[in-house]
Amino acid sequence: MRTLLLLFGIAISAVSCEKIIAEDITAETPVLILPAENDTVSQNPVHFKWQELEGASKYHLEVVSPSFAAISQFALDSVVTGTDFYFNLDSNEYELKLTALNGGYESQVLGPCKFWVGVQPSGGTGNNVVLDSPTDQAYVDTQLNTFSWTPITGATSYEFSLRQGNSFSTGLVLDAQNGISTSTYIIPSGLLTEGEYTWGVKAYFGATETPFTVNSLLVDDTDPNTANLVSPNDLSLDFAGIITFSWTNGSDVGTIQSPVTSTLEIATDQGFGAITEVVNVVGTTADVNLPAGIYYWRVTNSDEAGNTAAASSSYQLTLN
Repeated sequence: MRTLLLLFGIAISAVSCEKIIAEDITAETPVLILPAENDTVSQNPVHFKWQELEGASKYHLEVVSPSFAAISQFALDSVVTGTDFYFNLDSNEYELKLTALNGGYESQVLGPCKFWVGVQPSGGTGNNVVLDSPTDQAYVDTQLNTFSWTPITGATSYEFSLRQGNSFSTGLVLDAQNGISTSTYIIPSGLLTEGEYTWGVKAYFGATETPFTVNSLLVDDTDPNTANLVSPNDLSLDFAGIITFSWTNGSDVGTIQSPVTSTLEIATDQGFGAITEVVNVVGTTADVNLPAGIYYWRVTNSDEAGNTAAASSSYQLTLN
């Protein structure tokens, strides 16, 4: 028992000594060597280097894109021993922070320090690509195969990438092509299924390049439900004037649920060869002012992805 107490006391003493002998570095700030502030790094892996800070035993290195004020990607968060670190980074705009550590203290934080990897800083001769079609967060069906962007003067080529999921940085690459000389790209048919995707394009200017410009994409391959007519009931009698038509659309069972537009058609013949009113509604009711006569009405649902349901059954309405 006495031996255990002695060992415990020695351990406590060692910890206490570590705290006592740890140098107070709270007023110190690390000095960065590489990459320099506003530097453009053209090689991977990126070489991070800083001066040794006296009293520090390790360093906390953080790298985000494009900035700590507007983080879209936390690229690196690592505790490093030594003053050199190598890490692969995609072409993009970044900021870093560096903090020295020891057993009891943390230094002042160096940064944020701006740098670029393989890209031209804003205001350079190259501009980021502007994506044209499909637009960001567009709903499309699985037949989509053409992607386009605005050409950039001076660009020598473009790179295209299509990735599965809602994160471009971590999504599975489904199709990628570089050396594109035009401002359009056609993906293989049958590549898209219902779900979320991102796509991006970067421009090359000889040895430099822009970061990817990225849009999200929502693929919906499920037809909307067929509308069920509610009111006026079939063979209803009413007075001429404003008539409220209503129906139900049910619940969308697809993975991606595009907004649905209902098209109300009113005709004077049962075959809808003589349609007198067409009303597009985001919802399930519509008010229509009708004179006296015999009418037939039906509703057809379609969604933003271009999917269309079968037309509903038709109801007859007589107005006096």
